[in-house]
Amino acid sequence: MKKLIGIVATLFVLSFSSHASEKFSCEDLTELANDLDSIIIALDKVQTITEGDELDKALGDLLDALDLLTKVEKEFKLDQAVDRLFKAYNKMDRDKFDLALDSVVINLDRLYRRDCK
Repeated sequence: MKKLIGIVATLFVLSFSSHASEKFSCEDLTELANDLDSIIIALDKVQTITEGDELDKALGDLLDALDLLTKVEKEFKLDQAVDRLFKAYNKMDRDKFDLALDSVVINLDRLYRRDCK
Protein backbone atom coordinates (compact mmCIF):
# COMPACT_ATOMS: atom_id res chain seq x y z
CA MET A 1 0.00 0.00 0.00
CA LYS A 2 2.74 2.46 0.93
CA LYS A 3 4.54 1.59 -2.28
CA LEU A 4 1.38 2.30 -4.33
CA ILE A 5 0.98 5.74 -2.76
CA GLY A 6 4.68 6.42 -3.24
CA ILE A 7 4.45 5.52 -6.92
CA VAL A 8 1.31 7.59 -7.45
CA ALA A 9 2.80 10.56 -5.60
CA THR A 10 6.01 10.29 -7.62
CA LEU A 11 4.07 10.24 -10.90
CA PHE A 12 2.01 13.13 -9.62
CA VAL A 13 5.11 15.19 -8.84
CA LEU A 14 6.76 14.33 -12.16
CA SER A 15 3.66 15.38 -14.07
CA PHE A 16 4.08 18.87 -12.65
CA SER A 17 7.72 19.37 -13.57
CA SER A 18 6.84 20.61 -17.05
CA HIS A 19 4.19 23.03 -15.82
CA ALA A 20 6.24 25.41 -13.70
CA SER A 21 4.97 28.51 -15.47
CA GLU A 22 1.87 27.60 -17.49
CA LYS A 23 -1.71 26.71 -16.65
CA PHE A 24 -2.63 23.07 -16.72
CA SER A 25 -4.43 21.56 -19.69
CA CYS A 26 -7.77 19.81 -19.38
CA GLU A 27 -5.97 16.49 -19.75
CA ASP A 28 -3.56 17.45 -16.96
CA LEU A 29 -6.42 18.41 -14.65
CA THR A 30 -8.15 15.09 -15.36
CA GLU A 31 -4.97 13.11 -14.71
CA LEU A 32 -4.35 15.05 -11.52
CA ALA A 33 -7.87 14.44 -10.22
CA ASN A 34 -7.56 10.73 -11.05
CA ASP A 35 -4.20 10.54 -9.24
CA LEU A 36 -5.67 12.23 -6.18
CA ASP A 37 -8.63 9.82 -6.24
CA SER A 38 -6.13 6.93 -6.28
CA ILE A 39 -4.28 8.42 -3.34
CA ILE A 40 -7.53 8.87 -1.40
CA ILE A 41 -8.47 5.22 -2.01
CA ALA A 42 -5.02 4.04 -0.98
CA LEU A 43 -5.06 6.20 2.16
CA ASP A 44 -8.40 4.68 3.17
CA LYS A 45 -6.63 1.32 3.40
CA VAL A 46 -3.82 2.62 5.63
CA GLN A 47 -4.49 2.87 9.35
CA THR A 48 -1.31 4.54 10.56
CA ILE A 49 1.16 6.91 8.97
CA THR A 50 4.42 7.22 10.85
CA GLU A 51 6.45 10.39 10.64
CA GLY A 52 9.39 9.87 8.31
CA ASP A 53 8.19 6.61 6.74
CA GLU A 54 7.82 6.04 3.00
CA LEU A 55 4.16 7.04 3.02
CA ASP A 56 4.87 10.22 4.97
CA LYS A 57 7.57 11.19 2.47
CA ALA A 58 5.27 10.44 -0.47
CA LEU A 59 2.60 12.66 1.03
CA GLY A 60 5.20 15.39 1.49
CA ASP A 61 6.02 15.11 -2.22
CA LEU A 62 2.31 15.33 -2.99
CA LEU A 63 2.06 18.53 -0.96
CA ASP A 64 5.02 20.01 -2.84
CA ALA A 65 3.28 19.28 -6.14
CA LEU A 66 0.02 20.79 -4.92
CA ASP A 67 1.90 23.88 -3.80
CA LEU A 68 3.24 24.24 -7.34
CA LEU A 69 -0.30 23.81 -8.68
CA THR A 70 -1.59 26.67 -6.53
CA LYS A 71 1.22 28.93 -7.73
CA VAL A 72 0.46 28.17 -11.36
CA GLU A 73 -3.33 28.29 -11.22
CA LYS A 74 -3.61 31.21 -8.75
CA GLU A 75 -7.06 30.17 -7.56
CA PHE A 76 -8.01 31.42 -4.11
CA LYS A 77 -10.26 28.50 -3.08
CA LEU A 78 -7.75 25.91 -4.28
CA ASP A 79 -5.02 27.75 -2.41
CA GLN A 80 -7.10 27.67 0.77
CA ALA A 81 -7.77 23.94 0.40
CA VAL A 82 -4.08 23.18 -0.13
CA ASP A 83 -3.19 25.39 2.84
CA ARG A 84 -5.60 23.38 5.04
CA LEU A 85 -3.98 20.21 3.71
CA PHE A 86 -0.52 21.49 4.71
CA LYS A 87 -1.73 22.43 8.18
CA ALA A 88 -3.36 19.04 8.74
CA TYR A 89 -0.25 17.26 7.46
CA ASN A 90 2.04 19.25 9.74
CA LYS A 91 -0.21 18.61 12.75
CA MET A 92 -0.51 14.93 11.76
CA ASP A 93 -4.30 15.28 11.92
CA ARG A 94 -5.60 12.48 9.73
CA ASP A 95 -9.25 13.51 9.83
CA LYS A 96 -8.54 17.09 8.77
CA PHE A 97 -6.05 15.84 6.17
CA ASP A 98 -8.71 13.64 4.60
CA LEU A 99 -11.24 16.50 4.58
CA ALA A 100 -8.72 18.92 3.08
CA LEU A 101 -7.72 16.40 0.41
CA ASP A 102 -11.39 16.00 -0.53
CA SER A 103 -11.62 19.79 -0.77
CA VAL A 104 -8.61 19.89 -3.10
CA VAL A 105 -10.31 17.36 -5.38
CA ILE A 106 -13.54 19.39 -5.36
CA ASN A 107 -11.58 22.51 -6.32
CA LEU A 108 -9.82 20.66 -9.13
CA ASP A 109 -13.22 19.55 -10.42
CA ARG A 110 -14.34 23.18 -10.30
CA LEU A 111 -11.27 24.26 -12.29
CA TYR A 112 -12.01 21.54 -14.84
CA ARG A 113 -15.66 22.63 -15.20
CA ARG A 114 -14.61 26.25 -15.57
CA ASP A 115 -11.81 25.69 -18.09
CA CYS A 116 -12.79 22.53 -19.93
CA LYS A 117 -16.55 22.37 -20.35
